Amino acid sequence: MSKEQSYIRILAANSGIQHHIASILEAKARELDKAATWTRLHANKSMYRAHDHQYKDGIRIHEQMIEVIDGITKVEAGLARHLKLALNSGGDSSSASESSLDGLFNL
Repeated sequence: MSKEQSYIRILAANSGIQHHIASILEAKARELDKAATWTRLHANKSMYRAHDHQYKDGIRIHEQMIEVIDGITKVEAGLARHLKLALNSGGDSSSASESSLDGLFNL
């Protein structure tokens, strides 16, 4: 397999990962919309003693979405770093590309 074909496979795999991440975000957005609707209908200002209790309850409700966004951000940063390493190693010598591959999986 040539280098060009390898890069095309890498980009195709990256595209597939991006598609799956978009699907995850769409599903989480629908879930978050349902949680927001439920919160608007069931959580009233009179239910809370202080504003910080209301704030903490909102964070608890949306904690899963915050974790998903954090995880996806880490995945995206890793993908970008790996693609950058792969593209930078294209013109280097074999010893330089081996050293870049050593850092490829260090997150």
